[in-house]
Amino acid sequence: MGQFLLITTLLSIAGLIATSVAGFIAAPGHYAQHIFLALGTVVIGLFSQSMTMFFFIGTGKQLKDKAKGGEHEPDVRKATRALAMRVSPIATYAMAALMTTFIMGGGVSTGKTPRWLHLSLSAMTILFYSRAYWVEIQAMEKNARLIEEYLND
Repeated sequence: MGQFLLITTLLSIAGLIATSVAGFIAAPGHYAQHIFLALGTVVIGLFSQSMTMFFFIGTGKQLKDKAKGGEHEPDVRKATRALAMRVSPIATYAMAALMTTFIMGGGVSTGKTPRWLHLSLSAMTILFYSRAYWVEIQAMEKNARLIEEYLND
């Protein structure tokens, strides 16, 4: 499951780049492909980050339940909380940046939002998703070690 979530984050990054390129090469007034790619990227991007957060919540619960009453309970609780607290903020920021970029894109199409703002938000979103991917890879590795140590009988 963890690998699937990492792949969806990579797909989100690729979608953000493809959407940006489509926006740059589109002729004025012909942004249908850019909008279509943006919509798909938003769906995949929101899915990837929200499900990653739920993944850590779920596996953390499993680990804590398994360690409950044992000598390793405090260590497991501390480790699972640390992982969730490392992943949740960057995943939340990435999703917020993605939604803001998408909404501001609608403002650009109506002429209410400057293009530079949408472009800046797009670059920021790519950076947030790239950072999220890096943090999530490391967290998934630590989580896999915890699962192997405490859930495999």
